[in-house]
Amino acid sequence: MLQSGEIPLPDRWFELVTVWKAFEEKENYQSSGFLDSTGRPACIGLWIRRHRSITWRPVLPKLSVFEKEFRCWWISLQPDWRVSEDGVLMSEELVGDWGALRKPGINGVLGALVCLFYWGLEVKGNAKQRQGWADHVEDCILVLRHFI
Repeated sequence: MLQSGEIPLPDRWFELVTVWKAFEEKENYQSSGFLDSTGRPACIGLWIRRHRSITWRPVLPKLSVFEKEFRCWWISLQPDWRVSEDGVLMSEELVGDWGALRKPGINGVLGALVCLFYWGLEVKGNAKQRQGWADHVEDCILVLRHFI
């Protein structure tokens, strides 16, 4: 599923999948708890209820709404030291305790990748909408590289 060629910016997407696989390998493919589901986009819960189907595709809300949902959830998963006082993600901040986000396994950061996958399918033909998606792909790459 995650290795689909249907995603825009395939080089960055495949880089994200590659660093995620390296992270999982480094963690010996062992689950280490759950990502917080508070505020998580609904598509992830629906995907889980469908036994993590590799063929199922959700109907996403309006892309601007989905982008906001994902951004808010992603920021909520970050350590406090990576979020400014006004709630903005400080992407350049990478040194500190990552306990809440460093979650390998099927209930960990895989959920964020699946969410980005579904979002990426929706923005493929829309350059304007693609930028927010691409920014989050880049941040996930930074985080996962830091983990490995």
